[in-house]
Amino acid sequence: MPTDTETLTVSAVARRLGIAAPTLRSWERRYGLRPSARSTGGHRRYSAEDLARLRAMLKLVNAGVPTAEAASTVRDRIYPARSPNVTSATSVAEGTRAPVVRRPPKVESADLFQLANAMDGDRLTHEVARSLDRSGAVEAWTSRLVPLLVGVGEQWERTGECVEVEHLATDAVAGGLRYHTRRAVERHKPDQSARPVVLACLELEDHALPLLALAAALAERGVRVQTLGAATPINSLSAAVRRIRPAAVFIWSSAPRTADLESLRTLARTRPSYSLVIGGPGWQSLGEPAGWVASLSEAVDALVAAARR
Repeated sequence: MPTDTETLTVSAVARRLGIAAPTLRSWERRYGLRPSARSTGGHRRYSAEDLARLRAMLKLVNAGVPTAEAASTVRDRIYPARSPNVTSATSVAEGTRAPVVRRPPKVESADLFQLANAMDGDRLTHEVARSLDRSGAVEAWTSRLVPLLVGVGEQWERTGECVEVEHLATDAVAGGLRYHTRRAVERHKPDQSARPVVLACLELEDHALPLLALAAALAERGVRVQTLGAATPINSLSAAVRRIRPAAVFIWSSAPRTADLESLRTLARTRPSYSLVIGGPGWQSLGEPAGWVASLSEAVDALVAAARR
C-alpha cells in the first residue's frame, strides 16, 4: 500500500480537480469511486492512479456525459502512474488516453473521429446531422457526439498538436445540431402562442455546445426554444426573461468558475415566475443546487414538463 506521503487527502484531491469535497464523497457513495489507500490512522487517501481516474471522469462529465455513465466508464480502467509521487499526478492524468480509449466501441463513433482527423469538415457535418436524424438528439449527443469531442480534445491535450482538428469537430457538431434543430422545428411546428424555454450561459461560460444539443432535443418534442447562448451577463439575461416571459429557463455551467450562485439568485427573483433549471458539472461542484439536472435527458424532461404546464 502507498505511504501517506505518496497519497492525497479528500480535500487535496478536491482542490486539484476544482470540485467540492462533498462531491468526491458523493461519487464514492453513489458510484463506487473510492480511494485505494488509507492513512496509518485509517483516513481516505487517493493515489496517483485514483487522481488520474477522477480527472478522466471529470473530463467526460464536463463534455456532457451523465455522471453515472462517466463513472461506469472509468471505474474499472487501469491508470498506471508514471511516478509514485502524487505531486506529479497532474502530468500523469493529462498524459492518460483514457477518455479516448473509452469512447463507446461503435464503428460510427470511430468514423466521426477519423473524419475529423482527415479534416473532412463537410462530410463530418453531414454525418453528425445524419446521426441526429437517425437516433435523436439525446442518444446521438451522448453516444456519438460527446465521445467525438472528448476524443479530439484529449488528442490535442496529449500531443499539443491537432488543435485544428478540435476546432473542425466543434464546428461540425454545432453545424449539425443547428441543422437538425431547424428540421425538427419544421416537422413538429411548436405552438407559437406557447411560452418558450430560454437556454443560456452566465457571463463567464463560453462552452455552449450543450445548449445546442438541448435545443435540438426540445425541438424534437415541439417545444418553443430561444437560445441566448454563451457569456450572457446577468443584467441582460434578466432583461430578456422579463421581455420573453418564458415557461422555463435553463442555465449551463461547465466548470466551478462559471457557476455563479449570486447571479442565479438574481435570476430566480426575475418576474414573471417560471421554472429555473440548471445543468452541468459547474453547478454540481457547488453541491447540486435546487433545480440541478444530471444529464441531457433529465434536462429535456424537466423543461418539457415546464413548457406544458
